[in-house]
Amino acid sequence: MSRSKEAKSSQIKYVDGPQVSIRRPASSVFLRVTIHEDRSVRRSVIKRAFPLTHSYRYLSIQDSEGHEVCVLNSTEGMDADSLREIEAEFDRRYYTPRIDRICDLIADAGMWRFDVDTQRGSRRFFVRNWRDSAYEISAGRWHITSVDGARYEIVDLTKLDEASQRFMDLLL
Repeated sequence: MSRSKEAKSSQIKYVDGPQVSIRRPASSVFLRVTIHEDRSVRRSVIKRAFPLTHSYRYLSIQDSEGHEVCVLNSTEGMDADSLREIEAEFDRRYYTPRIDRICDLIADAGMWRFDVDTQRGSRRFFVRNWRDSAYEISAGRWHITSVDGARYEIVDLTKLDEASQRFMDLLL
């Protein structure tokens, strides 16, 4: 391959939301991504480049072998069906239960036992060392890792009910 072709093939192509359509063919684990006026990738995967800070910006669209086809700058302006497919893909790939309410927090055998309500129902999990198992991503946004490796998220501590905030005050 000549140097100019090699340099050209290694350049990252950036696309905007309206240029892309995403569908999941029936009974397929892969998405079909169509980049208008360019190509269609039948077996594609979408990954977040910055999963915590820019969840819906700079999305890497890759083929089934992990080769990057392009980077989607933003989902802004995409059709509703494409947005639903991205949501479903991210829910499957990055599932982290969102804590909506802390029902109980108890010190138990050197660990903290959390009884929480999430967007997917009630959960109970244990955290051994709070300082090593939780971190604040941005003001009021927390990621918590349980002793079994499951991840949980408090999106905005200030939006939790008063009782939940009092439980968190015990830890902070």
